[in-house]
Amino acid sequence: MKNLDKAMGGMSMWKNNGIVKEPFLQLKEHPSEASQTVDEVLYGMEVLIREKTAKGGWASVETAYGYQGYVKMDGLECREWNTRKWQKLPKYVVTSPSADVYEVPGYQNPYVLTLPRGSLVSAVPEEGQAGWQQARLIDGRGVYMRKAQLRPLAETHYSIRNEEETLRESLVRTALSYLHTPYRWGGKTPWGIDCSGLCSMVYLLHGIYIYRDASIKEGYPVKEIPVCEAKPGDLLYFPGHMALYIGYFQYVHATGRMGQDGVVVNSLNHTAPNYRRDLASTVTAAGSIF
Repeated sequence: MKNLDKAMGGMSMWKNNGIVKEPFLQLKEHPSEASQTVDEVLYGMEVLIREKTAKGGWASVETAYGYQGYVKMDGLECREWNTRKWQKLPKYVVTSPSADVYEVPGYQNPYVLTLPRGSLVSAVPEEGQAGWQQARLIDGRGVYMRKAQLRPLAETHYSIRNEEETLRESLVRTALSYLHTPYRWGGKTPWGIDCSGLCSMVYLLHGIYIYRDASIKEGYPVKEIPVCEAKPGDLLYFPGHMALYIGYFQYVHATGRMGQDGVVVNSLNHTAPNYRRDLASTVTAAGSIF
């Protein structure tokens, strides 16, 4: 199974690589600000630089989870000595919706950066003041963050065989933590997210990366199962849309539908007040990693 060590910035065999040094970078379909955003790559994540454009400061890149597009080069740390050092360092992953980064611990002090859930910072063994965790940014700066907003990257890994029930419960809990996040095409943070961004981030935060789009693709861990066999934590697929099943005929998803517009819970049960016929009548497949 592909894991978070590679997907979120672990050791890499890539030679031409870059580390995202902005809270997130928009991954564009074409090298243009006006082009459609197809994904967002978060702080601390690694990308393979496939080709640099002749003008405009764009680079064609591929993420560790196999998504391709264009990002602005000035949002990447590309110095080899720095990227290699970053790859070797243990990491913390941001687990709260967002986390402020301080040069000096204490809420009264100015913060220097705000990172969304899923971002990576370098781990420092010392905790600092009570409730505060020391960390390092990509540029080497020592900083402080709230300890409750971080988790060691190594703790994101689960054994599917031995911890299925625990993993399913955690997937559902994580998906529901995005409730009321506004809808954003190509988004992948609590500041704005789309349907496949929600599902892929929920799995990514558990050490598993699935295909970023609303379909089941060979080479990724999700396999098709009968819809009637879906359990909490499995995925539901619709034409151009996907959701995470949470049990009792309900699913959580990010929708751009007017009147809902964000991460909500809907039902497949036609008697439920949150039933959506347009989706319930067009389920094409269910998928599971279990």
